[in-house]
This record gives sequence, C-alpha cells and structure tokens, in this order.
Amino acid sequence: MPAADGSPGLYDAWINLPYLPGEVVPDPSVVARFKRGNSAYEGGETMTDVIAEMDRLGIASGVLSKAPRDITPPYVHGTKTGELVLRETCERLAGIAGDYPGRFVTSVGIDPRLGYEAAKHVRIAVREYGIRCFRIIPMFTGIAIDDKLAYPLYTAACDEGAVVSINVGVPGPMKPAKLQRTILIDEVALAFPELKIVMSHLGDPWISETVAMLLKHPNVFAMTAGWAPKYIPEDILRFAERRNPTKLMWASDYPILPLDRTAVEGRSVPLTGASLAGYLGGNARAVFGDPA
Repeated sequence: MPAADGSPGLYDAWINLPYLPGEVVPDPSVVARFKRGNSAYEGGETMTDVIAEMDRLGIASGVLSKAPRDITPPYVHGTKTGELVLRETCERLAGIAGDYPGRFVTSVGIDPRLGYEAAKHVRIAVREYGIRCFRIIPMFTGIAIDDKLAYPLYTAACDEGAVVSINVGVPGPMKPAKLQRTILIDEVALAFPELKIVMSHLGDPWISETVAMLLKHPNVFAMTAGWAPKYIPEDILRFAERRNPTKLMWASDYPILPLDRTAVEGRSVPLTGASLAGYLGGNARAVFGDPA
C-alpha cells in the first residue's frame, strides 16, 4: 500500500506483534534501558491501533514478528519451544496478515537447539502458514549464532527461500553477549551463501565487525531495530552512503521504540538518494518481499 503522497511508503523491517494484556512480565533491564515504563509489555494496544498509527505515519508495510519466550535468569534459556507453540504463533500471525492484506510479511522465532526438528518447523511455517522470515535470538536460546545445532534450521530456511533474522550485539535483557557477537555471522554466511541473513540491532559494541560482514557477504544485511535513528553509529551510515546503499534497513522494533519517533527520525538520517530510499523501505522490500 503506497503512502498518501503516492510514494512507496516506509517498510518497517521489525514490528513486534502487540502483547496481549498479561502475556509477558516486564523485563526490568529492558524497561530501564529504553525508559518507556512498562509500556512495551503491558499490552492493550490492538492491531487496529497499530494500523492506524502506520497509516498516520506513512508506513505502508512491514515484517510482523513474534518470538515466543519468557523472561528467565541470565543462564537459563527463554525460548518457548515445540510444534504446538509454533503452530499457535503462526496461526496468530497468519490470521492478522489475512485480516490486513498487503500490509504484513510474517516472521516467527524458532528454537535452533531442536536441530533437525527445527528444520521441520521451518517447513511447517513456510508451507502451511506463509511465514517468510525466521528470527534467531541467541540470548534466549543459549547457543551462539554459529552453533552447529542451528545448521539444520539454516539449511531448511535456505531451501525454502526464507530469510533469517539474527540478533547481534549486547542484549538489553541480562543475557550473555558473546553468543551474539557479530563476527559469528561470518561462517554461517560462508556456509549458506544463498541464505538471506539480516542482522538485527547493529551489533554494538562490535560495529566494525557489522560493517565488515556487510562488506564481505552479498547475502548479509542489517536493520536498525532497537536504535533510535538519530543514534545510528556514523560508521554504519558512512557504509550505507558511500559503500553500498542496498544493505541497511529501517526498523522500529515496536513497541520497544515507538513508531512515531522512529519514523520521524528515520526520514531525517543523513543519507541521500538511493541510500535513503533503500534504508526507508527499498532494501527491506527487496529482501523480504512485498506483503501478499
């Protein structure tokens, strides 16, 4: 759906499915880091509210994501797992995508620790529910980006033509950071050169590694989810402006950051021409595709 002025409109590479009231417990470390009280967890906002805000801000479409998990102590995995969890989540996502045609590509979190069973979950999600992206969040799974247990999942996603989105950098929740070090993307991208890999959160404090992965691998991209656009590191912006305009994607990470702030600041980042157009939507459309 184009914006009111006839332009393609923004494409948000990461919109979290609104929480149902009482669905999750606030994570104190995330609440403190983003200074939004408990609003990211309280629930109460509906998809009707989200669509209205998207329309107001000229956000044409986006990737609607749900990664079932719990808040747990630092060294206890937090990913909810199993086929029943997968199907319940996919049904919810597919239902919303069907209710709002042309607005959402859908993305679901899968537990890579399941090995070959995770590969079966990928096929179920793609073939039965139309899921196009799989979210890997190492801080919640307890295994690193390049752990061999995750390779069946990567293989299945590659075979199905799906995208894999992987959290990189120090996490907000009190979880180990080394599982998400950006350089761990390297061997996965080498092993699966046809798999589209989107790094989420930019990989702070390993920003130079993020840029290196974007430069080295044609199949690796990055989204600015979790970053207020005015704070995007200069090295990332310099890469997008001077080296490759096709790799960087705008993402709100709603409701962790609000749609209005990220949309306004996103349009004001110091990028020009193809770099700005790609960042605001063109690059995400090229990777995730237009919603059905």
